[in-house]
Amino acid sequence: MRLAYASPLPPMTSGIADYSAELAPALATAGFEIGLFHEGRVPPPPPLGARFRCRPVRELAGAATEFDLVLYHLGNSAPHHAQILETLLEVPGVVVLHEFMLHHLVRERTLVAGDPQGYLEEMRYCAGESGRKAAQRLLDTHYPVDVWAFPLFERVVDRSRAVLVHSEFARRRILASRPAARVAVVPFPVDLGGLAPAAAEERSRVRRELGLPADAFVVGSFGFVTPQKRLEPALAAFARLRREWPDAVLLIAGEISPHYDFAAVLAAAGVDGVVVTGRLPLSQLTSAMSAVDVALNLRHPTGGETSASLLRLLALGRPTIVTRAGSFAELPDGVVAKVAVDERETELLTELLVVFARDRDLAARVGAAARHHVESAHALPAAAALWGERLRECAVTAGEPAAAVPPLAAWDGVDPRVALAASVGGDLADLGVADTDTEALGEVASMLAGLGLAPGGGRRR
Repeated sequence: MRLAYASPLPPMTSGIADYSAELAPALATAGFEIGLFHEGRVPPPPPLGARFRCRPVRELAGAATEFDLVLYHLGNSAPHHAQILETLLEVPGVVVLHEFMLHHLVRERTLVAGDPQGYLEEMRYCAGESGRKAAQRLLDTHYPVDVWAFPLFERVVDRSRAVLVHSEFARRRILASRPAARVAVVPFPVDLGGLAPAAAEERSRVRRELGLPADAFVVGSFGFVTPQKRLEPALAAFARLRREWPDAVLLIAGEISPHYDFAAVLAAAGVDGVVVTGRLPLSQLTSAMSAVDVALNLRHPTGGETSASLLRLLALGRPTIVTRAGSFAELPDGVVAKVAVDERETELLTELLVVFARDRDLAARVGAAARHHVESAHALPAAAALWGERLRECAVTAGEPAAAVPPLAAWDGVDPRVALAASVGGDLADLGVADTDTEALGEVASMLAGLGLAPGGGRRR
């Protein structure tokens, strides 16, 4: 089967680029004839660039007929996905939504690029009158839009033949807005080859390189540093931990978002023992992960992402504390420790850190369970085989892109079912039902889908 594979690829510094550098060769081994289409001007270096024919994404529109299926990988970063987004809207295919939150990508392509009307239209298309009003208020008064209430994935879903995601949480959220969409869950692949739990000697060596005390209790947080990583409650919990373990260290390894004044957050916390490395190459990041005693992978709000850094930590056998939200809540009990975002978040974080510091046998058991979970659910060869099954199904069963239903697009006056949907959608918007009211929207959308409101009158799954 001939597969056009469009994604950020190395040398781009992107988690999805690293992901695709592992998945594409595994799919080729599983029997796919792959042509790579890369975002940006620089093709991937060997071994990826030597194994596959690599072309810029902008050439995909003219080459799509060479393939049986087009696969797009889409995330929320304009520098890494702008051309992919433009191409998938022109050439429909199967899209992997690494997160359903696409607001920042859309905003960069419209509002930031000097096209305020384009932003206004996208907000109206995706969220009807409530979206249009929120966008107009931003344009008129600069009152900020709650991007988490308007993820703006709807046009991408409408223009795709099928959608693949990595969690039931993401699948349910998409179906709440688009109940007739074809959305399936596929495993997040992890190459376990370089992710074995480190021996004591290796951990000591890495700690020396990072300037960490050999015998300290080290807590780690990894990946892109944003407000959603919950570092303020993490710092508060770490300060309390140091009252009992004064030599404890908090290692924060990852690029700091230019839109997040983390230096001010750290200064306000007023806690010693914090080591901030900035962005590390993937190999060094993995080594740093292996050197910690316990890891934090907190995330709220979440845009439906599945964390590659979390899966690496679990594969390395590191006991990890996560936020009980989104895809993280789906992890089996015993594989991670989970903390809710509520008034007890800092208190419970502190308690868990103290428990892991006191009971190293418990930490080791949790780490072993974490490693076993990744081996059984995410190992690259088995994951690629499941991917292959799903892609072959998509090549046979995936439908054509869906026509949008008003109030998401203008009604042409032909189909009375569309008029019904327009009336219901308008009434909901007038009643103040927002994009965040997923339970109510899901119930109404399911009722409309049950009436046969998919294009052509048939129900889509």
